[in-house]
Amino acid sequence: MNKPIQRAGKAILFGFLVLLVWCNSSSAQPNSELSESELPSTEEILHVRSHITSDVEFEVTVFTPTDSLDAHAPIVIINHGSNPKPGQLRERAISPTKFFLSLHYTVILPMRRGYAGSSGRRVKIKDCNLTEYGLANASDIDEVVQWLQTQDRFKGRKIIMIGQSTGGLATMAYSSLSSNIASAIINFHGGVRPSLPEDCLWQARLDAFAQYGKTSRPTSLWFYTANDHSSNPEFIRKLYAAFSKNGGEARVMQLSAFKHDGHFLFGDPDGGPTWQPVVIEYLTAMHLLAPQNR
Repeated sequence: MNKPIQRAGKAILFGFLVLLVWCNSSSAQPNSELSESELPSTEEILHVRSHITSDVEFEVTVFTPTDSLDAHAPIVIINHGSNPKPGQLRERAISPTKFFLSLHYTVILPMRRGYAGSSGRRVKIKDCNLTEYGLANASDIDEVVQWLQTQDRFKGRKIIMIGQSTGGLATMAYSSLSSNIASAIINFHGGVRPSLPEDCLWQARLDAFAQYGKTSRPTSLWFYTANDHSSNPEFIRKLYAAFSKNGGEARVMQLSAFKHDGHFLFGDPDGGPTWQPVVIEYLTAMHLLAPQNR
């Protein structure tokens, strides 16, 4: 990194990387208002047939940078969150996608079964079992990753796996799979929103991360904010403890409050200055920056 990261306030220490970044409270420009012409890339919509469930086909968006001819640069896979209402649109994650394209990565956004143009029924939580819910969603991601390895332009390239909200939970579940080939794992606010303080989903998330920690690899990077609607700093301490006690390794960034709900830090254009320098630092440590960015 060329510029130092500015820190403010008090840092909360757990994991082995500490950062507390001041987050502004100005109004955000919604991602939908950013035009496609602002993306220095070509955009494709592909359909990948499931080899496990015959009636499922995954809708996959691929952004390829137009200003780079590096066919060996890593691929960034972004796993979406979940809108409980039907009709969730195809994920494009415009602001994060622009950032990763600027680093000369190809960006791929798979829609899990039942979301947007992917067929089949969404995975549902049964008996408050988030462990299995996360693994079932990770299976969809794994199918797309395996398909990528059959395509000449994608196979053999290193993978940076990122997920937000339920996509973050699925990303952590993917990190625990024996078939996991990701070289980096980044979790933004991974989990499912509990409705009440006594909701079983609190303990279920601890149980899930404890299970994933047994086989998770490589060292992951987590982002959580103080005003995230799905957690709080004290709970994230417990989440990290459950994960690390079982062998999982993570760098946990417990950040100060971001706007009205820090859960949306990742996709908000104003959130970039908070998380992007940390991600560059992490990817540098993991030897995953494209040569032109080093």
